[in-house]
Amino acid sequence: MSRTISRRALICASAGLALAPRAEASPDRLDFLIVGDWGDPHVNAQREVATAMGEVASSIAGDFVISTGDNFYNRGVRSVRDPQWRATYEEVYSAPSLQAPWYVVLGNHDYAGDPEAEVAYTATSPRWRMPARYWREDMTLAGGEVATFFFLDTTPITRLSGVRDFIPGTTGDARPQLRWLEEQLAACTSRWRIVVGHHPILSSGNHGPDHAVAEHVQPLLERYGVHAYINGHDHDLEHLQERGVHYVCSGSGSEARSINAVPQSRFAYADTGFASCAITGELFQLRFHDSNARVLYDTQLS
Repeated sequence: MSRTISRRALICASAGLALAPRAEASPDRLDFLIVGDWGDPHVNAQREVATAMGEVASSIAGDFVISTGDNFYNRGVRSVRDPQWRATYEEVYSAPSLQAPWYVVLGNHDYAGDPEAEVAYTATSPRWRMPARYWREDMTLAGGEVATFFFLDTTPITRLSGVRDFIPGTTGDARPQLRWLEEQLAACTSRWRIVVGHHPILSSGNHGPDHAVAEHVQPLLERYGVHAYINGHDHDLEHLQERGVHYVCSGSGSEARSINAVPQSRFAYADTGFASCAITGELFQLRFHDSNARVLYDTQLS
């Protein structure tokens, strides 16, 4: 699924609602936050991170938020009327600056519930964006430069090993998704190409890299000039780089776990927090923030 989105007027087509532009927004930049593994209403850390996200989003006039999956612990949601929608999403990320589009991918914990309910919620929410289990978004800056985001459903890809290539809740195996991704990347002429999935390809975290996702997705990132792969799953903040691709983990929206840095790691932080990014025609800036909104790491992904 492909759409071109104006930075000044991000529209919720499914709900027929326009989100109000925020002060100081610039058509020359895309400013956005990244958070993952957040959906636990019993963890105070989630609310602390949400408060910090609201402060940063307000200061940068954030355009949207990317969620890297595991949106509802421990067993996903059962329907669009599940009380977790209000308890862990609507009432937690309630700051005015966070009433922007949320582009959301599925995580493995989301598959323990009904993943189609998260797709369906798109039609009921002015900000939740999951039009399909995987899709593409084209975002145009002033001057015609385009940043293209490819949102993946990596849980089926993790099962591409031996006979375990199908799991309940999927619409089949992962091969059609991988063919779609390669076709889309091969045809993409955007200045910036960013792929978002839940499972890591490189990681210093507790889970470590998912070998099936690395086997099937990493060669496509390198072959077609993808600038960054963004993921969650490991509950930490990390920036890694290998063979021209940047790997950004933001998976500590409500819980943190230990890390053991690998050689490709440029920065790793084993505590709760989130990331903020800015994209212009020539620049991709990455910052990691702790749960007090303090900047921990600031770099340009060249």
